Amino acid sequence: MRRPWIMAGLALGLLITPPAGALIRGADISALPQLEAAGARFADDQGAADLLAILQRNGISAVRLRVWNPHNPAGDSSPAQVVAMARRAQALGLDVMIDFHYSDGWADPGKQVIPLAWQGMTVPQMTQALATFTQETMLQLQQAGVTPKWVQLGNEITNGMLWPDGRVPEWDNLAGFLRAGGAAVKAVFPDSQLILHLDCGGDNATARRWLDAITERQVRFDIIGLSYYPLWHGAMTQLVSNLASLQARYHKPLMVVETAYPWTRQNGDREPNIYTHTGVETEPMTPQGQAAFLLRLNQALAAVPGTQAVFYWAPEWIPTPHGGRYAVTGWDNVTLFDFDGRALPGLAAFGHGSAP
Repeated sequence: MRRPWIMAGLALGLLITPPAGALIRGADISALPQLEAAGARFADDQGAADLLAILQRNGISAVRLRVWNPHNPAGDSSPAQVVAMARRAQALGLDVMIDFHYSDGWADPGKQVIPLAWQGMTVPQMTQALATFTQETMLQLQQAGVTPKWVQLGNEITNGMLWPDGRVPEWDNLAGFLRAGGAAVKAVFPDSQLILHLDCGGDNATARRWLDAITERQVRFDIIGLSYYPLWHGAMTQLVSNLASLQARYHKPLMVVETAYPWTRQNGDREPNIYTHTGVETEPMTPQGQAAFLLRLNQALAAVPGTQAVFYWAPEWIPTPHGGRYAVTGWDNVTLFDFDGRALPGLAAFGHGSAP
């Protein structure tokens, strides 16, 4: 029996079919431990369940987990917490991506703060500290029986990382950090694939300039990762053109390691929404509009040679009933669950493009 939202989608002219190819669909669920501790619960049309089980039965086959250095004030995303979540995911058969931020908190194009424990170090000292931290985290995963399929060296590092030492245009320092991190990963998990992650999903000139500088310095990596949020990164056509250009130039597999699209203009808590419009994309900020966008994105990515995967960022970050650090969020209108934790049409649309 078709769900009401499937019928609504058909009425809107949506093509609800599985995307071509073997595109992996994943989700960054790094906030889940804090959300669960604060009372967040989730359900789909099969009923309430562990979020990981809900994601899996809706077509998600991989999770992405960020690692902050262990001196962050709240202890969120510490190596120990990440290892526990990775073990939980792998036990269900989900593949695991580890995303090193190399910071005590959020790292993105606008901030790449040196961890407190590394401040005051020389560049050679910091390079060694990064290698040690990376390898120790990999060893903790290994001891827990977890083998990460992918490892990101830095998060959205278009402008570099570990500022000011590794801030672009300090290319030599940045390349040294990346080589050290990659060697540390491969020393423990030779088959784990290394991802370099830029935020510029629709900006081919920036991506090429960055990758040219890094490849000239003989940094080893396996996959080019991009963020793509239409609010900041332009039209989907720009993303597709960028991916095709990068694959042809560098002959590396590609991933969109972060994406999202809003499902409502409403706000579920007191924190102002971050996503207040959709840029140049025209699908409405409704559950059906979100589903339509994600179906179109899946189909577009599956048609780009070399594109392996797409990951939805923070699909679970709903307002929580019992407070906590993640209780209020500017992301609650961009999740794949409504304010009460019920799966939206976009979850099945993203996961496998048809009704379960």
